[in-house]
Amino acid sequence: MFARVSFPISSFRSFTYKIPISLNGTVQPGTCVNAPINRRLQPGFVVAVSADSGYKGKILTIDSIREKELHIPEELWQTLEWISQYYITPLGQVLKAAVPNSFLKLYKPKQVQFVKITPKGLNAISNFENKKPAQKRLLEALSCINEPVKTASLTEFASSPHTVCSQLEQSGLIESLSQPQITDPFEIMGPGEFQNIQLSKEQQGVVDSIQNAEKGFHPYLLHGVTGSGKTEVYLKLAQTTVQEGKSVLVLVPEIALTPQVASRFRKAFGSRVALWHSRMTKAEKGWTWQQLKKGEYSVVVGARSAIFAPLKNLGLIIVDEEQESSYKQENPAPRYHARDVAMVRGKQSNAAVLLTSATPCLESYYNVLQNKFTLLKLTKRYGKSNYPAVELVDMKKEYSDDGSALLSKSLIQAINDRLERSEQVIILQNRRGYSRVHQCLECGEIKKCKHCSVALTFHRTDNNLHCHYCEAFEIPESKCGQCNAENMTFSGSGTQRVEDVLQQQFPNAKILRMDMDTVRGKGSHIKILEKFANGKADILLGTQMIAKGLDFENVTLVGVINADSGLFFPDFRAGERVFQLIYQVAGRAGRRDKPGQAIIQTYNPDDIYIQTAAALNTKKFYNVALAQRQELSYPPFSRIGRILFTGKNKLIVDDFAQRVGRKLQGNSNYKILGPAAAPIEKIKGNWRAHLIIKSKSRNISSLHQFIHSTIGFIIFERKWKGVRILIDVDPVSML
Repeated sequence: MFARVSFPISSFRSFTYKIPISLNGTVQPGTCVNAPINRRLQPGFVVAVSADSGYKGKILTIDSIREKELHIPEELWQTLEWISQYYITPLGQVLKAAVPNSFLKLYKPKQVQFVKITPKGLNAISNFENKKPAQKRLLEALSCINEPVKTASLTEFASSPHTVCSQLEQSGLIESLSQPQITDPFEIMGPGEFQNIQLSKEQQGVVDSIQNAEKGFHPYLLHGVTGSGKTEVYLKLAQTTVQEGKSVLVLVPEIALTPQVASRFRKAFGSRVALWHSRMTKAEKGWTWQQLKKGEYSVVVGARSAIFAPLKNLGLIIVDEEQESSYKQENPAPRYHARDVAMVRGKQSNAAVLLTSATPCLESYYNVLQNKFTLLKLTKRYGKSNYPAVELVDMKKEYSDDGSALLSKSLIQAINDRLERSEQVIILQNRRGYSRVHQCLECGEIKKCKHCSVALTFHRTDNNLHCHYCEAFEIPESKCGQCNAENMTFSGSGTQRVEDVLQQQFPNAKILRMDMDTVRGKGSHIKILEKFANGKADILLGTQMIAKGLDFENVTLVGVINADSGLFFPDFRAGERVFQLIYQVAGRAGRRDKPGQAIIQTYNPDDIYIQTAAALNTKKFYNVALAQRQELSYPPFSRIGRILFTGKNKLIVDDFAQRVGRKLQGNSNYKILGPAAAPIEKIKGNWRAHLIIKSKSRNISSLHQFIHSTIGFIIFERKWKGVRILIDVDPVSML
């Protein structure tokens, strides 16, 4: 027998090996094996098994099977193969994403020393020598405990517990043993208690619709207004699924949302819930992976990469806030979309897939119109809460001493009112830092990053200019580097400047800021959210990570500092994202019995996306947006692929992009846009050009065949003359 093995490398090739007789019957697709490649044994995964090799050269033999915990279940394996084909990515790279290298060196937990007293030690206490008081104190302490005690915890009885325990062990008075150190990421969140979920009549109707449908794969879209209790619905569905002996996978878009959703599941399911996201350590991921393979968990809650969790007997996949772009992997490959992968995994697992959102993406909404998804609706807020009153403020009519008002009169008054009533406020400013631009008032020159074609952002925390793409920083200069004029100024506002203004305006208010600068530390996002939930702050200020999914009962006001942020990006999805962000953040207010209010500040009050969001008019938004997409033949009315060219030499990058562009021209079924410089032309010292391939057919396989036949596989595996070529199927960003 022979096996084709794929290794976690950037190659579309798989390699043929003999299966030794001792392993016949145990090697199958998804099995992790040790096999020789480049004169070394490396871990790889079996792609296929056959009786004939089909290869006439020398065939090496598989050495051994790695630990059984690394075996990939059949349904997950089929999903990974689909990702490789659909996103035109070597299977090895897909495996690298699903089973990181650290897993291939199977996680062995750190051993911790414990001690317990022996019968001899119990008998020796009364006759113990007084000249050894530390040993006697330690023995007396251990005699009162019926279970092993961590040696390091005995400092109260001996200043050097490891030394004293070693002496006692040599005398046979205690015995030591090693136990694995558990690295459960839930430890920082505390235990949960079982919670009975009470549903409204409308919520129960949604649950009944799913539970009464035919079992097996079925895609649903739950479209519910913010605060309608979508979480309660899928919690109830998850409970039923687990009671049937199946497992549940819950995807959330932001790490900030993971602990809040996970803690609600923890209360409903106790210790049967696992957490999974990119901020977890290798030890935490390794430990969680092993517990999943042992079947210790029934539910996994996590961000994008949790789609690869090796759950057994999967019965339900939930994609919360399915419209979020963070479900799309940008770099490195595979550039998969977790929402779409969830559909494929659901089909392979014969599991139901539930997408939930207050503002579904246009693609999902269109799939409902095409009868590909079943639409379920929640039209009312849960309990006694009503949707907040929304006020649109034209900032062109607001004035301040420096001519650049940051807070409108309406927002200042509304914040004052809430603070006087001891209610809480959420403020959204979707840019971090202090000032977005450092500019010369004489010649207009803007200080840009030396490595990226983006303006540097001033950060008040260290008084430096920072690049948010490559993390480089510079000290701001008083003299312009272009014209030498000493007339440099800062303009534009980030979260740090808004924080300063809020603190000046409301000196007695306690403010928490939540952005990428404040959540870098492990568990920091959990601490910020817990402080706000416990009423230890009056105002939560942050970027888009605070805009959706969060539920605080005392928040009655939401303010959006600049609703225009992102509106004019060179991206066909820009308007859709602005609508979703405004609609979602407004929904954080008034989620219990207190009335809520949202104040949206904008310099473009007549923009259709801002108007429909402020009016909470989803139907009009979808009609307008779909009509525009259809007119321009953009998704969901077409399929697109983006090819990105990057390299250190701009001329070579541009030349190679032009050569590929010419090769792609001439097929009437496809429209080629470009090549042209990418909107952000340089990142981390690499020049960037791109082209867009539009397919008139919504059948993605034809687009794949076109790319394969005109370009071939090989250019995606290596650099050509210093140019790296990346392909992105169904891109969500054109920057």
